[in-house]
Formats: sequence, structure tokens, C-alpha cells
Amino acid sequence: MRVSSAWYPEQTMPLSNLFKRSPRKEPEKTPADRTVKPPTDESLLSPEMQKKRYEAALEFVKLFQEKIPLVGGKPHAGTVLAVAARLAGSSLYRSLNYKKDITPGVVVLSDEVNDAWPQLLNLFAHYCRKDGFDVMSKPVITKFSEKDKPRMEVDEVLAEYQDQFHEVMKKHDLNYLNGARAGIVICSIVFMYHCKSARDIDPYVAAGIVAMGIVEGAKTAPPALGTQPARKPAKNNDRLVLGERDAAIQEALDNGGSFVDLNPEVFRTLQAANLDPYMIYEKAVLNKIEEKIGRIDFAKVNVDQLFEEWKGKSYEKAPIHVRLIMWLKKNAASYGYEQSGNSWIRK
Repeated sequence: MRVSSAWYPEQTMPLSNLFKRSPRKEPEKTPADRTVKPPTDESLLSPEMQKKRYEAALEFVKLFQEKIPLVGGKPHAGTVLAVAARLAGSSLYRSLNYKKDITPGVVVLSDEVNDAWPQLLNLFAHYCRKDGFDVMSKPVITKFSEKDKPRMEVDEVLAEYQDQFHEVMKKHDLNYLNGARAGIVICSIVFMYHCKSARDIDPYVAAGIVAMGIVEGAKTAPPALGTQPARKPAKNNDRLVLGERDAAIQEALDNGGSFVDLNPEVFRTLQAANLDPYMIYEKAVLNKIEEKIGRIDFAKVNVDQLFEEWKGKSYEKAPIHVRLIMWLKKNAASYGYEQSGNSWIRK
């Protein structure tokens, strides 16, 4: 993925021109929107705040055009949409005021995010309906063709754009929640360009990329503002790393790959309610398998040794990574994976 120093040729209409009208009003809830809880703060419908969000969005779009992600010399629709949506989602994440000690890149599961991100998606859907696209009339698309799939990872997006995004939001006196809503205005601008002007992506695919991008941004712990976070190595990214928590995370960060991690507070809450956190890990592994990830690696453990050690013992008392080994031993082959040492590799 190359980030440009200049965007479309001069004869091409800038994105911001598509939105140069009176600031868009965020409406009272329509029947299509009422499945989601209304926001608890009054700033969503404040005319003054709407104007600030609109102006901040336009300012960021102008800056964004100077370093837009290109493929084959042209802006890549899926990546552009994902960048805007992930920045909006990441601003939502910051608005929830998590503890500061969460490792950047860790996926955080919380009810607050689950309640809040659909409100952003409904706001995006409202803008689309105003322009003739009822993007919620079909189920949200979550699997994308190679042509449309975003070319940047979440950490790359944040490293490249988050500081500039938040500087613009701060300039317009927007807190993180209203910064997230301004991010949705940006999503609407790039959606309209690529779906109505350039017509280089299907509107429902584009809406799916926005929906997924909001979730990815809202559930990923971002690096501190003003830092230059190290990007994940390009090698071995088609892998899932499992094992004891710290070892798995460090291996993925050092050598590429995804990992599964529960917020410690969520983990404790589940245990206090006598709920088994293991099921979340198993579901996450199954999701990766269904995505046909290339390999599953266990960090700093001997898979067969642990399997023999725990075979015949209480399954419920085994550590989570051991239970995952047992599950993979039993089920991985049926999904086309073959064990090789401490790894399972897709045939």
C-alpha cells in the first residue's frame, strides 16, 4: 500500500466538493433507526455541534487528500473507506475512557462499545439515505473480495493518520465522541465519492467496510497520541498466535500475526458470574479458521507435551491455551488444518 503525496488529477472533483452544502442535520430517529438506543448526550442534535463536526470533517478530508492510500496510482475505495471508519471507531474507543495500561493493538471486548458503535452506523446510514442509498436494506456484508478488501491494517491506519485526525478535532473543540461522529461525516463523503462519482465499489460492500471499520477501530486499543508506534512486521501476518497470554501477545507483536485477548476486567466479570471465558477464545479461533487463516502457532509451548500432560485430567481445570490445543487436536483436521509441531497449517 502506497500513501500518496497528491490525490486525484486536478480535473477530478475533490471529495469535499460533494459535501459543500448546508451542514447536514442529524434527524430525529426514523423507524429504521429505532432498533438502537438513542444517544444519552444532547450534543448529537445540537446545531452548533453539527456545524463543528461538519467543518472538522471537511478540513480533515482536505488534509487526507494529500496522503490518500493508492493502489495502481488511484485511490483504493475499500482502503479509503476503512481508514475513515477506523478513525471514527478509534475516537469512539477513546471516548469510553478505558484504563491507560491496555497494550496498543489489543482487542477490547465491552458492552459499552457494543451499545455505542451501532449508533455511529445508524448515523452513517441516515446520511446515505439522504443521498439515495438505503444501505441498511440488506444484511451488512462482512466478507470482501480481494479487489475491495482494505489494504491497510488498523495499526497502520492509526500510525499514519490518528494524530492529524485528532488535531483537527481538537481545533474544532470536539471531544472524542463528537470526533467519532465527525468521522462518520468523513465516511459519508468518501462513500458518496466512490459510490456515486467514481462508482468503483458496490454501495453495499462499501457500507460493510464502513461497518466493519467502525467496529475494528472501536475495539482496538490505540497507541498514545503524539507517538510513532512501531508497525507490525509484514511477515507472517497470515497467522494466529496462541499460548500463555503474555507470550502470545509478544510473539504476535514481534513477528506479526493476530492474537486473542480479553480485557482483564471482562475476564474477571465472567469468572465472577461463573461464566467460562474459554468459550470466547474458542469462538475467536473458530472465526479465524473460517476466515481460512494460513496457520495457527503456539508461542513458547510444546503442544504435544502439554496435550499428554493434561490428557485424562479435568478439562475445565486446564489452562485456556491447553484447552485450545485439545480442541484443535479434535477439530482442526475437519477444517483442513494439519498439525506440524507446535502449529496447525492450512492444507
